[in-house]
Amino acid sequence: MRRRALLALPLAAPALAIAEEAWPPRQVRILVPFPAGRVTDLIARILAEGLRDGLGATGVVENRPGANAVLGLEALKRAAPDGATLLVGGLGSHGLPPAVMANWPFDPAADFTPIGLVAEFVNVMVVPNELPVRDVAGFITLAKARPGALNYGFTSVGASNQLTAELFQQRTGTRITGIPLGATGNSLVLLQRGDIQVAFENLPTVAGAVRAGSVRALAVTSPYRTAQLPDLPTLDEAGVADFAVTSWIGIYAPPGLPAPLRARIEAAVQGIMGAPGARQRLVAAGFEPAWRDGAALGAFQAGEIARWRGVVRTAGLQLDG
Repeated sequence: MRRRALLALPLAAPALAIAEEAWPPRQVRILVPFPAGRVTDLIARILAEGLRDGLGATGVVENRPGANAVLGLEALKRAAPDGATLLVGGLGSHGLPPAVMANWPFDPAADFTPIGLVAEFVNVMVVPNELPVRDVAGFITLAKARPGALNYGFTSVGASNQLTAELFQQRTGTRITGIPLGATGNSLVLLQRGDIQVAFENLPTVAGAVRAGSVRALAVTSPYRTAQLPDLPTLDEAGVADFAVTSWIGIYAPPGLPAPLRARIEAAVQGIMGAPGARQRLVAAGFEPAWRDGAALGAFQAGEIARWRGVVRTAGLQLDG
């Protein structure tokens, strides 16, 4: 058995060399560690279509949700480093779970190969029309006058809408009560019913309701204004210092990906996601097209984990799982 294993070792290098020269293979599996219908699916579809139309490969999108994205990440970690498996992840898979889960079963730097950050989307601070505030300063004044009486909605413990609300409280000295969104999973429903008084939701989710006037947007959480709602100030502009939160999406490969193969995939992904048609689709869906190469994504991700660990520690939200 040992002899067979030793004999197999020299064969691995030629196989990877062929993969480097021939990439992409005829079929590329694109893992998504979230349920179908999430914003990551659009990125996966654009990537699959770009592989097909520009490179003659078939991209097969495979949703692997569960356990705070652990199931999908485990499948990526086990995959061969030959370019035949990629994963569309981001803040919800590579930024928040390592910060929230005490026993997150991965090494962020060693267990995945970052290919590139491809898009961001801002979160929006929204309130019911009936709430007697017109801006962020008015909301802070109301929240301080009624500590604990105002509610915010969140999807699950450690979700970005919860941690953004916790960061807001830490930066403003307010106390707001978190309310799980429950079966609807929709903060807009709870806002319009009056069950919650504020939500921090991603732009693709709330843009339609904001434009229709069914909820009131107070600010965006990003360090920049968004072209989708250009009149909305950033929270920093509204007086909440040192507040910069964006949701981000990147492409990852298995660990151990050879550097030449990584460079080929990185260039291909940058070309696919930077094409005019892809950028138009991203903007129409509420994304901000962006590009950071694999090295920059790895450094950015490390900073995000460190930042959110501090927020989680202060809020006392860490999960045992």
